[in-house]
Amino acid sequence: MLDDDRIRLRALEKADLLPLHRWENLSALWRTSSTLAPYSLRNVMDYLAAYDADPFHCGELRLMVERKEDEEPLGFVELYEVEVLHRRANVGILIDPRHQRRHAALRALALLEDYCARRLMLRQLLAYVPADNKPSLALFERAGYRRVATLPEWLAADDAWLDTLVWQKFLHDQNSQP
Repeated sequence: MLDDDRIRLRALEKADLLPLHRWENLSALWRTSSTLAPYSLRNVMDYLAAYDADPFHCGELRLMVERKEDEEPLGFVELYEVEVLHRRANVGILIDPRHQRRHAALRALALLEDYCARRLMLRQLLAYVPADNKPSLALFERAGYRRVATLPEWLAADDAWLDTLVWQKFLHDQNSQP
């Protein structure tokens, strides 16, 4: 369920410290996460030590995306603002720039969606994407998400305001109704 012929989604491990530290400090991505300052190795160690992988308890789930062939970390997928009652969550994804444009994001998203539908019994996922993030917009469109809203001037970016597009996907399987 959490792998295909090329990639696997797995729980966070202590060994993920360095890649997570590198990815959390990609300052070009901070505007989507509201990060204001770099994370220290200690910050990431503390995060890993305190991480609770129960999305219904803590409202989030982060899974590493790794290549099956050599177990190299490629990035991560995450659920946040998980709503038990409403059976929905927001989804985010980061693929290391060195591994982008190889379909890892699309594969990881498909695996996450299957897990959400079959194990977590979620009904829908939402993604908030900056209007200028063309690769992410293309990813969610290719993955079958539907653009449902525009949040005008939602993000402050480089002395300007940037719209955010909201994408939604209903997870239809035997456990959910359309």
